[in-house]
Amino acid sequence: MKIVRLVIASVAAFGALASAGAVAATSPAPLCVAKDIQNLTPTTKAPAWYMPGVTGPCQADSGSKPIVEPMTAYWVYFSAFYPSDAFRTVPYNADYSARDCEVNFRTCGQYIISYAWAFWYSCSGRGLSGYDVARNIRYWADRARANGSNWRVYTWTEGGGYPYGCAFSVYALS
Repeated sequence: MKIVRLVIASVAAFGALASAGAVAATSPAPLCVAKDIQNLTPTTKAPAWYMPGVTGPCQADSGSKPIVEPMTAYWVYFSAFYPSDAFRTVPYNADYSARDCEVNFRTCGQYIISYAWAFWYSCSGRGLSGYDVARNIRYWADRARANGSNWRVYTWTEGGGYPYGCAFSVYALS
């Protein structure tokens, strides 16, 4: 009788360990923002799996942190997508802009496209909240970090002027 109890206990313990191992083996790996220089299609929303502050770059560029921690700076105007106006910034400034959008969605566009009302009007008109926009900006900032130190976050106006598209992507400096 003791042998039967010992065998039953051993089988139960083995079954518990085996099922725990099976669960661990089938659990998905933690997601991260991978380097991707091919798919640069701008988006208005970050992927559903992206969690700001939790999901980061798979392999971050070591030089992506600023020497000093500045306040939000204006994004730089550039002409890369004629006839559209485009604006770009470094990843850490994009993080500041994202925080600005969480705090005050109506004014955060002033630093991004130099026209706060148009930014808010266009983004909210697409059904986006300040949180949605901030999450998307942070996602693209992490993509820029993953791609390397010469990558910037950008946005642009559609068709050479307003309306503003409220979409973001990354752009490599030459």
